[in-house]
Amino acid sequence: MLGLYKVMKALTERFPHILFEGCASGGCRFDLGILCYFPQIWGSDNTDALCRSHIQEGYSYGYPQCCIGAHVSACPNHQTLRSTPLETRFNIAAFGALGYELNAGDMTADDKEHTRLQITLYKVWRDVLQYGDFYRILTGENRHQWIAVSADKSRAVGMFMQELVQPDLQSHRFVCKGLDPDRTYRFHNISGKVNIKLFGSLINTMTPIHVRQDGILHNLIARFVKMGGEVEDYTAKGSVLMGAGVALRQQFSGNGYNENVRLFPDFASRMYFIEAVD
Repeated sequence: MLGLYKVMKALTERFPHILFEGCASGGCRFDLGILCYFPQIWGSDNTDALCRSHIQEGYSYGYPQCCIGAHVSACPNHQTLRSTPLETRFNIAAFGALGYELNAGDMTADDKEHTRLQITLYKVWRDVLQYGDFYRILTGENRHQWIAVSADKSRAVGMFMQELVQPDLQSHRFVCKGLDPDRTYRFHNISGKVNIKLFGSLINTMTPIHVRQDGILHNLIARFVKMGGEVEDYTAKGSVLMGAGVALRQQFSGNGYNENVRLFPDFASRMYFIEAVD
């Protein structure tokens, strides 16, 4: 390892404007000494969002988000063959040095548009996501909740991910950390559009004719009809957000859907934005 340090010291002194990213096969990918030369290190060849939620939680005990290379990759994932929503892949990777490893030629028009919006959002909040104080709210279980808070405690980004849906456990709460208890904050999400294909054959509870799941008509309807996602928008003191937290919209449980219901299937996630308003 000392030999590698010597080589990298020579390279970084000779080429000070080049960003070298560290990477290594197998273990020993991260070590504190190499950060002198590799300010950014590739977190893992496993880019599966579910796996990365655990990997990045582990790294967070010793390393800041800004040094963890984290990418949005293709699905099914090349390491696990698991499919996770594009939103979740972004929400996990955003708590690091964000990148994309996708073939744009294979992406749908919707995915391209969502990716463009994700990158725009990341640029607005990058200073908080990469350099804010990171708190683990829930880890290592079926649910993961994180929050990154700016140094002046004026802005924060929260993330909530669920691994697997558990029937009759659809009530969730997001409890913030690291805020100023005496300041007033606005807690909100960015409401998206819901693909009706996620409801499967339940579309037939609303249509006058039978629609075969994943058939031509089903795909045609899904192309032109989108349902609105839930809206979370609250204003409260930091002490309230850290003490009681926010009772999130009721998760979908098979008995109806509207803008007050949160569609949160397996591997779903949300980002929440907290901004001081005083």
